Amino acid sequence: MTTQQLTDEAAVRAVFDRLNRAWADADADAFAAEFTDDADYVTWFGTYYRGRSDIATVHRPVFEKWQKGTRLDGEVVSVRFPTPDVALVHGLGAVVKPQRRRTARNTKVNLLVMVRQGADWRIAAFHNTKRNWLLAKLSGRHEPTPVA
Repeated sequence: MTTQQLTDEAAVRAVFDRLNRAWADADADAFAAEFTDDADYVTWFGTYYRGRSDIATVHRPVFEKWQKGTRLDGEVVSVRFPTPDVALVHGLGAVVKPQRRRTARNTKVNLLVMVRQGADWRIAAFHNTKRNWLLAKLSGRHEPTPVA
């Protein structure tokens, strides 16, 4: 991996960290700031939102009501650069209450398509899907090894 790729991967991972922090802080604007103006956002139950403004708007009641006091317990599993200005990021995560952790039963699988915008990386597309822990176990397929 080149020095530039290592630098870019660190910047991409920092976006993921800022998303986690914004969620824990219940800050819909900071959460949405990590997305492009025209980002696509698909939740694990199939709702679709378009654009940074919609992402902020939909997360306000999430943070104020339905998921108040929760945090994201997640990790980046892989980062791949098909081009120098595009990153495909796979993650595992869950929304959890304080003192709780991500488990096999509440884990979601995320795909983030990230793009370089000037000196920054932003999320252009986010897709979240529920991971079927039982099917994964029965299929005998192994999860990708998280990258340190």
